[in-house]
Amino acid sequence: MRACLILDSDAGDEDLAAALDCGADALLLRLGPCAEGDARRGARARAGALIDAARAKGGAPKLFVEVAPLDSDLIEADLDALFGPGPDGVFLPGFDGAAGLQRLAVKLAVREAQAGLADGATRVGALVGADPAGVLALASFAGASPRLAALAFDEAGLCAALGLAAGGGAAIATARAMLVLAAASAGVPALAPPVRTGEEPAYAAARRDGFTGAMALIPKQVAAIRDAFPQGENRQRPNSPA
Repeated sequence: MRACLILDSDAGDEDLAAALDCGADALLLRLGPCAEGDARRGARARAGALIDAARAKGGAPKLFVEVAPLDSDLIEADLDALFGPGPDGVFLPGFDGAAGLQRLAVKLAVREAQAGLADGATRVGALVGADPAGVLALASFAGASPRLAALAFDEAGLCAALGLAAGGGAAIATARAMLVLAAASAGVPALAPPVRTGEEPAYAAARRDGFTGAMALIPKQVAAIRDAFPQGENRQRPNSPA
C-alpha cells in the first residue's frame, strides 16, 4: 500500500470513476460526520455500491472504509451495513493501540462468519493521532494481529487534539517518528498524511523521514506518491502480511 486515495462521502459518480482508475493501491471511503441520520445511512449504502462495483472491475484498488471510533454507538451500524459486500478492510480513527485492534478484530470476525467470509479476510488500517494516547501506544501494534494492514498518521487530528493551528513542532515530529518506527516493527506500511494541492513535494520529505507510502486527497496526487515511493522498494519485514 503505497498510495491510498481518500474519498469523501459526497463524492460524485465521476469522482468514483476517476478514483478507480487513478492507479491508487487502495481507496479509503469516508462515511461523513459521526451522527446517525439520512446522510450517514446514504454514505453506507454508497460505500457498499462502490465495493460491489470494484469487485466487478478487474485490477481495481483495495477498498477500505473509515468507520466510526470504537467508543461510538455508530460503529455497529457501520459494520453491519458493510457486510454483505464486505470491504477489503476498514480504517479506524482514534486508535488506542493493540487493545483497540483486538476489540475491532472480534467485531469483524463475527460479521465475517455471518457473511460466509474467511476469518481474518478483513484487514485493518489504524489512523493514529486524533487520540494522543494512541500515539503513546504505537509500540503495542507489533504482533498484535495479522489483520493490521497499515499505520497512517492523522496529523490534522493530532494538531486538533493538541490545540495547534498547524503542523510542525516537537510533538508532531516526535509522533511522526514514533509511527514510522512502530510500522517498521509491526511489518506494515507507514502512511504519511495527505497534503493540499501544490504541496506534493512533502511526499518526498515523508519518504526521507521513513514513511513507505502516503494518503492522497485527489486522484492526480497518486502519481506524485508513486514517484516519491518507487515500486519494488520495500523496507518492511520479509514476513509482512501487508
